[in-house]
Amino acid sequence: MISYRSIIDYEKLFLPVLQRLSNVEYLILLLAIEFKRNTPKHFIDGFDLNKDIISYMPHLCQFHFHIRSILPNASHVEIDRIRQSFIKQQQSVDCAIDYFNNDHGQCQIYSLPFIGTRLDFISNRFPLFDTNKTFSMVTKLLLFDDIQPFENDFFERVSRAVPHLKTLDIINELEQQENIETTTNYLEFTHLTTLILFDIHLDYAEQLLCRSHLPSLIELAINNNILLKIIAQDQQQAKDNCSRVGTLRTSDPFYHSIDTLRNFFPQDSYVQHPKE
Repeated sequence: MISYRSIIDYEKLFLPVLQRLSNVEYLILLLAIEFKRNTPKHFIDGFDLNKDIISYMPHLCQFHFHIRSILPNASHVEIDRIRQSFIKQQQSVDCAIDYFNNDHGQCQIYSLPFIGTRLDFISNRFPLFDTNKTFSMVTKLLLFDDIQPFENDFFERVSRAVPHLKTLDIINELEQQENIETTTNYLEFTHLTTLILFDIHLDYAEQLLCRSHLPSLIELAINNNILLKIIAQDQQQAKDNCSRVGTLRTSDPFYHSIDTLRNFFPQDSYVQHPKE
């Protein structure tokens, strides 16, 4: 069962459905669970899985999962406390906890080997670069951080740790602190087909479009002002990366002349904004 969109009524609507599946032998859960504000909750852990799911499935012999629970006004929890909750489970499990300036916290628990192909709201603090290459099969990645910028070396490590990446979405409006001079040593994201840059600082557009090689890029979604700044720079690597884009979407209606796009994008690549 897969639901990457946040499940709001997890206990009232979702759990009762699972608890009726008493004959299940093989179960895969890839979920995002968001608890409502003013509702005292805790991050989903091993005790919850045993009490609310596993105990209802006496025939269950194989259980793979990646569950991301999101809490508003989250209080600090030690990661070892979450890990301890899985001691009785006869499988390898790991977890990651993160807290953001928007008063939300999240905990991701996942069985090993990791079977998911998508990671959402990954910050500088997520163990994406472990030596076991746990997340090497991920193809869709949403990067989010409102505490630290994503620096050049972070993207270098992403390109190595997630070699099959096809979709990259970045949400970070913090300026990079490390000044990187123009270089010919471009990063390469060989399989990246979709790049989403709506809520970002200009630095990340320059990082991906001007200082990276994206030979498979066919879809770009980007903030209007950022796009115009990239075009104004007239950088050759950016032109090359955009030359194969068949679908260009902007955050707002593009009232500038479409001629502005011609030096960068194929004809008819621009998709009219719904408000136009």
